[in-house]
Amino acid sequence: MIYITDHVSISKSPNTSSMSPTVSATQCASARAAGAGAALDADRRPGDVWKLEGTMTSSTVVREQARTEPIARIPGSGGPGGKAVEAAAAVWQGLAAVGTGSADLGRLCDLLAELVAGQAAVYADLAQRPGRALAGILAALARLRDEPLAAEVLDRAPAELCATGVFDRVLVSGVRGSVWTPRRLFRSGGGDQQLYDFLTDLEIPLASPMVEAEIVRRRLPALVTDAQHEPRAFRALMAVSGTNEYVGAPVVAQGVVIGLLHADNQVSGRPLTTMDRDRLRIFAEGLGAIYERKLLESRLAGQREQLTEAFRAMETIFTAPEVLPSPVGTAVVATPAATTGDRPESGNPSQLTAREREVLALLASGATNAQVAAHLTVAESTVKSHVKSILHKLGVSNRAGAIARYLRAHNNERRI
Repeated sequence: MIYITDHVSISKSPNTSSMSPTVSATQCASARAAGAGAALDADRRPGDVWKLEGTMTSSTVVREQARTEPIARIPGSGGPGGKAVEAAAAVWQGLAAVGTGSADLGRLCDLLAELVAGQAAVYADLAQRPGRALAGILAALARLRDEPLAAEVLDRAPAELCATGVFDRVLVSGVRGSVWTPRRLFRSGGGDQQLYDFLTDLEIPLASPMVEAEIVRRRLPALVTDAQHEPRAFRALMAVSGTNEYVGAPVVAQGVVIGLLHADNQVSGRPLTTMDRDRLRIFAEGLGAIYERKLLESRLAGQREQLTEAFRAMETIFTAPEVLPSPVGTAVVATPAATTGDRPESGNPSQLTAREREVLALLASGATNAQVAAHLTVAESTVKSHVKSILHKLGVSNRAGAIARYLRAHNNERRI
């Protein structure tokens, strides 16, 4: 099953098979006082740890399913979950001794109190997990903002997301046209060499009705359950990765889907929920914004370098004197003020044809080849030909030098 939503949450039916004891301190005290005859029972509640059935004075038969499955569902092998598991195991041992008449009811009540306390700690831990997960995601995005290069932001994203503890395995892919290409895979604890080899140089078409095609088209995250039997999943990838469920989200920059994120909990086996889908969406949106910012910063730096080179070229032309050949073979230095007569100065725009001067004026105004072509109603190839001729006649190697010559001549004409 696939869950792709915007603001509407779709989730599975809640699991109501696990139970919780509702044993109070008063009941434990009564049990200690009365010895036998204190009945411990509990109502069925979703998400609880275990349930006691029957009375402590009879030879209780504890259901095997109720004894084993709920305990296995306590989150975490350590911390509050681990302590609750240990307390539950001790309780079951005490219950087993009830039928033989050798049970220490006071000790059993103490164990029950420990189990209730452990259960409360588990609930408190579960309540804090969403906040910790969100804080971890925001911290990961903050670290990615310190990366100077846009490409490195994408490459570091899987490791940073796994570091939050929200997911065990994360794959980032690039999207170009109708193809998505796996780019970087990170798995907590390492391993997955077979999957690494499979993903190397892999290109996957974004063809309908593939899940990823829908993610890219709608620009929304998705939760895929029962991935091994989902016909819209990429079957080859599911077979090699061994994932049973995963979440996916688009990475959008400058209004275009430039990548995909896939994540699962293949290592820990923790089931994924719609909350995990939404967490991946938050990370993907932040990742896209950071990538776009780094891309713009890179382009701005390139433009600054081009402007710096142009100004340096103009400064060189305006400040350096021209060396003209003399009749006897010696060099004569000439300045703009020293040139007289109708003979055009070497490299002077007056050597250009009327059309070339018109093209040069448009270039000096900042117009591109396409804009010059549109203004003069000619083909862009014609403009390129004019530019080549202009550079040759002016004796310069680039447009910046030609524009500098034009501005210099224009300023001289204004002074005259």
